Amino acid sequence: MDSMPRYLLFLSLLCALGAFAAEPVLILDGRNNHDWQRTSSALKATLEGAGLFTVSVATAPEDKAGEPPQRPKVEDAAYLEAKAKHAELVKSLKPDLDARWEKWSVDFAKHKAVVLNYNGTDWPKPMQQAFVDYVRNSGGVVLIHAANNGFSNWPEFNAMIGLGWRKGGFGRCLIINNDGSVGECCAGDSSAHGSKHAFVVTHRQPAHPILAGLPTEWLHDRDELYHHMRGPAENVTILASAFSEEKERGTGRHEPVLWEVPYGKGRVIVCTLGHVWRRDVDQAALDCAGFQTLLKRCVEYAATGKVTQPVPAEFPSKTAILSIPVPSSK
Repeated sequence: MDSMPRYLLFLSLLCALGAFAAEPVLILDGRNNHDWQRTSSALKATLEGAGLFTVSVATAPEDKAGEPPQRPKVEDAAYLEAKAKHAELVKSLKPDLDARWEKWSVDFAKHKAVVLNYNGTDWPKPMQQAFVDYVRNSGGVVLIHAANNGFSNWPEFNAMIGLGWRKGGFGRCLIINNDGSVGECCAGDSSAHGSKHAFVVTHRQPAHPILAGLPTEWLHDRDELYHHMRGPAENVTILASAFSEEKERGTGRHEPVLWEVPYGKGRVIVCTLGHVWRRDVDQAALDCAGFQTLLKRCVEYAATGKVTQPVPAEFPSKTAILSIPVPSSK
């Protein structure tokens, strides 16, 4: 008689574990004009801290030539010599890199969401097609900061992200008007940013699952505030914006910092926050509790279409930054 209750208990435990199964998430990196190693490490630690994801990383084939020498303010003889040697090394290693690059592929279908921390060389064509198919067939994608700088000549990618870092005249440029409506401007202005500084993030769709329950205005730690984001701008829902102050070399308008674009059955979330430059002494943007909360909620939403995470007990206010340092590769 006792075996039946134990059996039912075992089944209920299995169901409970299934209900809380971690979602497989992939961070894709390996090229970026920012410190992608440090960024990926912090993103991975933040996502794993949510207890909702199993996180793996796919890195593009290594460029064994390494980084070119840092350009000094005055290009002296030593720098020019080092630059020439690096160029020769790049040339000698190119056949090997090209061969490894053409073989590179990622099994996107194994993951419920892909976090892009990538901005560089175009992927091999089969990998591009696999990515398009993945998103169309309900795959979730979250782009962090400079990831929206990449692939300007890839039409499907431009359609997926809606807006990105693009040259003047490319597509349309969206802003938030003073009354909160979405407008267009700046037909000839290229994407850019002002000085790195703290700024207030304003939620424009507070009922959206990513933002529901969070303060509608909060102070984000020092970061780059992108402006003149451009693209096809079709099916774009701007979720949050920030005022780009002219004293910080900004536009004097509210600029999008978080938006959603549906693509086929998939969901694409673009977040312009999360700047870390090579040789930065800190990672204030990644350590900001507001950014960390958005990241975790964006990835869960991209993966499942909902957000089950509770509103955190601690969160930045409109006047006070909250920093929670996370591990990085530095």
